[in-house]
Amino acid sequence: MKLSVDWLNDFTPLSQIPFETVLEKINTSICEIDDVEEFKAHLSSVITVKIKSLEKHPNAEKLQTTIATDGTKEYQIVTAATNVSAGDIVPLALPGTKLDGKEILDSELRGVRSQGMYCSEKELGMALESSGVLILPKDTTLGISVRKLFLWEDTILTIDNKSITHRPDLWNHFGFARELASQLQIPLNTFPLESNTKWESDNQGLTVEKSDHAHAYYVCAIQNVNITNSIPKIKSRLEKCGIRSINNVVDVSNYLLLELGQPTHFFDRSKLKSTIFTVSKSKEGQSFALLDDTSPTLPKGIALIQNGETPVALAGVMGGKDSAVTDSTKDIVMESAVFKREDVRFTIRKTNIRTESAVRYEKGLDSYTCLPVIKRAVQLLIENGNPNVKVFEPQGFNDTETKSVTINTNLSFLRNKLGKKISLNEVTDILQRLGFIVTVKDESLSVVVPKYRQNYDVTIPEDLVEEIGRTIGYASIRTEALSMAVETPIRNPLRELERRVKQFLSLEVGFNEVYNYSFASSADAKLEVAYTETSLKIANEMPEEHAFLRTSLYPGLIKQAKLNQDRFDSVNLFELGRTYHKEGKGTELAEEKRWLSILSLSKHKPTELSLVEGEFLQVRETISELFLFLNLPKFEWSKQLRNHFHPNASLVLTYDGKEIVELGILHTRFADIYDLKRRVILSKINMEVLVEVWETYARNSHFIPPSHFPQGQLDLSLLLNDSEPTESFVNLVKELRIPELESVYVQTIFRGESVGDGKKSVTYRFRLMSYDKTFTQERFKELSDNLVETAKTNGYSLR
Repeated sequence: MKLSVDWLNDFTPLSQIPFETVLEKINTSICEIDDVEEFKAHLSSVITVKIKSLEKHPNAEKLQTTIATDGTKEYQIVTAATNVSAGDIVPLALPGTKLDGKEILDSELRGVRSQGMYCSEKELGMALESSGVLILPKDTTLGISVRKLFLWEDTILTIDNKSITHRPDLWNHFGFARELASQLQIPLNTFPLESNTKWESDNQGLTVEKSDHAHAYYVCAIQNVNITNSIPKIKSRLEKCGIRSINNVVDVSNYLLLELGQPTHFFDRSKLKSTIFTVSKSKEGQSFALLDDTSPTLPKGIALIQNGETPVALAGVMGGKDSAVTDSTKDIVMESAVFKREDVRFTIRKTNIRTESAVRYEKGLDSYTCLPVIKRAVQLLIENGNPNVKVFEPQGFNDTETKSVTINTNLSFLRNKLGKKISLNEVTDILQRLGFIVTVKDESLSVVVPKYRQNYDVTIPEDLVEEIGRTIGYASIRTEALSMAVETPIRNPLRELERRVKQFLSLEVGFNEVYNYSFASSADAKLEVAYTETSLKIANEMPEEHAFLRTSLYPGLIKQAKLNQDRFDSVNLFELGRTYHKEGKGTELAEEKRWLSILSLSKHKPTELSLVEGEFLQVRETISELFLFLNLPKFEWSKQLRNHFHPNASLVLTYDGKEIVELGILHTRFADIYDLKRRVILSKINMEVLVEVWETYARNSHFIPPSHFPQGQLDLSLLLNDSEPTESFVNLVKELRIPELESVYVQTIFRGESVGDGKKSVTYRFRLMSYDKTFTQERFKELSDNLVETAKTNGYSLR
């Protein structure tokens, strides 16, 4: 937001205080300043001159040599302009002036000296295009800067919008001046809402239907307007704040917005089809032309202004084109209203239209200015070229007119929250300067909040603490060490476990942690069928992709993988987060579950199944190593189908009969939905079950002293059906309870013509360890024969 210091001086004498002091007070007690600049400072050296004489250039047909005067000094200027004559008053850029990045020099053009350059409107930044030098009125004072001529001698403050998003009263010059006056303890000179405008007794037939869709809504008829250009004062102030001047009626509406922060709108009376106005909500698919030449198709529930049955404006956001003020307008209808901020925010989000009016409405304006601003508007219309206007009595309603906010607190509370001993008189003085009405009894205070701050801004005692703190300056509050007992923190096993798991995945095996939103789309909520019925839709509906609370961490990881599948060969991710599940339709809160999900994106083509299977086994080995890292070695893997996994690559890990982990390759139908080009291996760990197991078993010692004898190993290759799980033979071997068997796992899986269609060759590796003697060839042969016999007995073929 931009503020004109010259405009602020209309309301409070800032010029009496050093400018650095004003800036410091704004930054420390009100809001952040992004920038301070002199408006069009580069035009200080562009002055008004009168052309005394004009003649042909001796050495160029298209150039003219002129003599101009500023009243005291003469200048010789060579120009190519064809629209200038002797006696014209024009702007002259003196040597040293920079226009459009080029510096004007005292130079020679074809042998004739030129001491500057005459300027067009484009070169002065007054128009995008211009055909010649700007000719000024005959009564223009000579020798003055164009900055002074066009009222551009001003300093512009650019305020950081985020720092005043909770202060709708500061989004205008008067409100900001009022705040500065209270902080700097200087007088507030004028109050623009105090106007002596008299209404005509008639209402010109206008009526407003009462509606719950606005806090207040008024219209009034105004006759005898004359559309022309605005006076220099209004035109320059709009320009300095970044608003283009349109005409002397529309400019008044924009001027009021910047002066008082109260949006208004003017309709052309002759273009309205009815005398009845109402605030209503749009129907699905409704559309009408707006001032920005668009005609968006509206969803259901957008707040509209309707004239009879015809929509004429998006309430609080933008007016309609068909009822807009034009050069032929003679009679107008003025609208002054305060709409619900929730409705305006909904309109902004659904239409993606964000205007200066909408920005103010969405902060939460109070309705007390609705009627007084009409009187101020009439005053400005008269000043701005409409001296003969007739204004008829406004019609409308104000549902929040009697609203009042009173906060009860006491001096002890304020002192404790501030951390500073402050007197009752000082508290009272600060609050009264800020516009609060304070009643004191002993050390108790009853504080009535001013109307311009009672909506969403100052509502609780802590807000008063903030008002006092920023006024006295937070730097004046002494920093003290926190006084509290040093106690042993309560142990949180889940946090400890989470840190260990994250340490293993990130530091030991090189996975990257990601964070995703806790929101999901309807498609995301259906990925895990088991949780489809427990998905929870958000009441204040967001965009479709964020319409539900997530029931699975998988979709977020899959979307991350999709974004990175063309950038990296290796994508290994994990996320620690919550999912949300609502059972039934009762009033109970949704249940939260804590998960750690893992994703590994295959490096190979989807058709290279043997290589993908190897990667799947590697992820299984990683999870097994995690459990060993957590001192939980007695886990078991088993095959169990999951709807979202490939039926031949779906495993679960159990510990003491409790299911903790699921692991699988994402089913191709979901891979197609999420547009994945490679196979995705997914796993999730139930952290709430894992922490129970970890607390119960991880403190047990599973240490086995290392053997003094060398380790041995055996490999055995079996021919299996392609759909047959590899875990079956492993379980058979474990049932043999071979004392030397330390571990068994799948080393390789091979498919090809040599093993036949529908078959696979699986190589199992058996790690053997003896603790009392060295392995002999006889014992190796005995173990090997035992394994082979077990395979044959159970129908397996050797390879």
